[in-house]
Amino acid sequence: MKQINKIESIRDFYSDWEPSDIAFIKEMNWSKNNLKIVLYFQIRNEMTKWPDLTKDFVEATFEFKNVNNMKLNFIGNGLHFVSGFDIINASDHGLENINFYIEDYENGSIGFSCEDIEIISLQQPALLPNN
Repeated sequence: MKQINKIESIRDFYSDWEPSDIAFIKEMNWSKNNLKIVLYFQIRNEMTKWPDLTKDFVEATFEFKNVNNMKLNFIGNGLHFVSGFDIINASDHGLENINFYIEDYENGSIGFSCEDIEIISLQQPALLPNN
């Protein structure tokens, strides 16, 4: 089964990390079928209220490679809240160049498939800017 490249960079700090811990999309950059997304997450099972804007978030940059079938439905400026972000491993489905499906299963604001995912960077936990 295909794995997210450099997933250990998150799991070394948060062994229970799940894609559903992603709360906000900060920015997206598209280039040659690759999509970089800067995300903010908090570990849900450590919060009584999620997301909690009074607590620290981790900023992470993910690169999704060879993106297909992209659908975006964002409204407004600034941070975009995603309440049901998920990364589904589809590497055993036998589809050419599709190993992952990415979706917001709560609001349908984002959806696409891709061949590979890599975690490019992680920032130390901090309060969101302007809070």
